[in-house]
Amino acid sequence: MLGLLLVNSFLEILGLAAILPVIVILLQEDIVENISSFQWLYNFFGFASETRFLVVFALLVMGFMVAKNAVSLWIYKQQANFSYKLYSYFSSQLFKVYQNKGLFFFKSHNPSHVIRNINQIPLDFVNFIVLNLITILNEAVVILIILTLILLYDPVIVLLLSVFVVPVFSLFYRAVKSKSQAIQSELNEVNPTLHINLFHFVYGYIDVKMNNSEAYFLENHKRHLSRVSRLSMLDKVLQQAPTKVIETGLMAAITLVALYGVLFVQDKQHIVGLLSVFALAAYRILPSINRSMIALVGVKGFQHTFEELNQLNQIDKTSGAKPSEDICFTSSIRVENLSFAYNKDMVVLNNISFPIKRNSITGIIGTSGSGKSTLVNLLLGFYAPSSGLIRIDDVPLDERNVASWRRKNGYVQQEVYILDATVAENIAFGVSKESIDAVKLDRAVRLASLADVVNRLPDGLNTVLGDRGAMLSGGQRQRIGIARALYHGANLLILDEATSALDASTENEINEAVCRLAENDMTVIIIAHRWTSLRRCDSIVELENGIIKRICSYDELIKKPMA
Repeated sequence: MLGLLLVNSFLEILGLAAILPVIVILLQEDIVENISSFQWLYNFFGFASETRFLVVFALLVMGFMVAKNAVSLWIYKQQANFSYKLYSYFSSQLFKVYQNKGLFFFKSHNPSHVIRNINQIPLDFVNFIVLNLITILNEAVVILIILTLILLYDPVIVLLLSVFVVPVFSLFYRAVKSKSQAIQSELNEVNPTLHINLFHFVYGYIDVKMNNSEAYFLENHKRHLSRVSRLSMLDKVLQQAPTKVIETGLMAAITLVALYGVLFVQDKQHIVGLLSVFALAAYRILPSINRSMIALVGVKGFQHTFEELNQLNQIDKTSGAKPSEDICFTSSIRVENLSFAYNKDMVVLNNISFPIKRNSITGIIGTSGSGKSTLVNLLLGFYAPSSGLIRIDDVPLDERNVASWRRKNGYVQQEVYILDATVAENIAFGVSKESIDAVKLDRAVRLASLADVVNRLPDGLNTVLGDRGAMLSGGQRQRIGIARALYHGANLLILDEATSALDASTENEINEAVCRLAENDMTVIIIAHRWTSLRRCDSIVELENGIIKRICSYDELIKKPMA
């Protein structure tokens, strides 16, 4: 990229130099006779007339300019291609970093901020840091060469440029750099807030209408928009300001060059040449300085992008991690003296122990806050125990084998996440449409008792379900979740409050489907708040304030229900 940058800079200089002979032609008469190089070319190629020579020369200059600009565009394309490959690379690497953040991170951070950090931050880095640095380097080379040539022609012009342009440039940059950085940092913070409000309005539309809270969300939107608009306006003004400031400085310098020529140079032809050279230099230096200043302000304004990209160092720290070890589940899961606390003042589970046999249905029940969801996250390996352990066939579950363990599990939440895609794509979650295995798909649909639902849909398995499964009922979403687990080969299915929002009839249908799964070599864990969900369980673990109150059968549970 640096090599291409230097080539492009020299092409710019050659393009500028190509204009000089045209100026000479306009300023002087009988140029073939008066300029030795023109006379040599005229005689060497045997031109019949001066007019024909000038026409051919003008056409050659035009051809060179076309070729130069074509090559410059190709170089710009290569630079842009390089830069946006960096964007793809950084965004993909940040995606990996966030994949390893853990469940607790995603529960405590807003999705809008995460999406911004993965996508917008790398894009801003490329647009305002990488491309601006390329611009600064390119224009610096152009300006340096032009100033060197002018210095050889007349050092006084360079002195005048230094006196008038450099101070203006420096003072303006110092005045705006901090302001630009503050504006961009504030925009970086406020933009996700604007998106969060819109997200809440869209996904909470029914509640918005039911509670007549349209005005609240509209006022929030207006307030955030006002702040974004004001900051964006100031940012645009700062982007345009360099042009006007540098223009003013150069015009002052041109005026001074003219006065210098009139007062101190006796040869009027030299004055014309002096002004021509300076005007030509200004013609090219003005946009170069302007682009450089805008680029410098942009680089300063988007320093915050480094804060997120510095997370890429985390990949290096984990690059030597051991590959995932396989873990087998053939007999039982044993929870042994398991405790978990978010901090010393917030103990969620306290020294609990119980077994789960393979091909059994185990229920876990308790009031809100009893530790049910935390236990699920421990069973799935999303949290690490504070003490104690979970054994799978006598092998402790830890970071070395947790990936293998999750592949053997299916997890159905109360709100099953439904893609805005077809039924088949939702069941084969994470598999491209072209790679879906029809045999596995058919088995999953059949075992999840989803066949009747699919047959009633207009396009069967190819029916697009809409945002968050708008075409499905609650029970149908749960079946999609179960089918998803079955498609991916789970032999342990965890239902986390999966039927709590369903009516009794639909809940019974789901429970019947779960029983059939247990008969087909499937181990099931049902997390529930109400005991009617546990009718078909082989054993039930009752939690209370983070400890096991009792382990019992369903009949024992209903004889002495929870307080």
